[in-house]
Amino acid sequence: MFDPVHFNGTIFDLDRTSRMATGSMRFGPQPIPASYFPKSLVFVSASVRLPDMFHMSRGYFVVSERARAVMEHWASGEVEFIPVSHQAKPKVAATLKFDRAYYFINILGHAQRLMWRETPAQDYQSKTDDGADIFGLHHGFTEWVLRAREPGEPLIWREEAWRDGDKEYRAWTQVFIEDVLWRELDANFPDQLHALEIS
Repeated sequence: MFDPVHFNGTIFDLDRTSRMATGSMRFGPQPIPASYFPKSLVFVSASVRLPDMFHMSRGYFVVSERARAVMEHWASGEVEFIPVSHQAKPKVAATLKFDRAYYFINILGHAQRLMWRETPAQDYQSKTDDGADIFGLHHGFTEWVLRAREPGEPLIWREEAWRDGDKEYRAWTQVFIEDVLWRELDANFPDQLHALEIS
């Protein structure tokens, strides 16, 4: 999975204006419009240099210009980059050592690669509009099963829903990433991504 190590409240703190607009979660697997992202990230404290990849808050990713270059080289067209300004008082900025630009990212790549019949799933106790039961992933990611990537499928993606009779399987919150792209990001930005390997 694509999961940066650092997020707001760890090695840096953002002020209260640096939040998503209400309603941003309702988009499900669709890209979130840029208007829902804050116009600026205001850092109020920091203990070390700002990473090139981090969560603004859990599930909302920010990357530096350096990380953008790597992603665009390896996964062109699979990620949307939404510019965001950044600011901090001089002492905090000196600690963060900002890159020249930062971006929120929308994952545009979509695929259906989870092998749900072999992957433990949990009943969400809710239904689709047409009455199918909705199932999702258990937290034990080491037990999830992905099929091999087909030519032309994205290197970074969100899963499309999969219907099996009266059951619909969803994994919309997770962002999946192929090993080749994960390794390239890790080589350029060591220790910034969790190594969450799926079978």
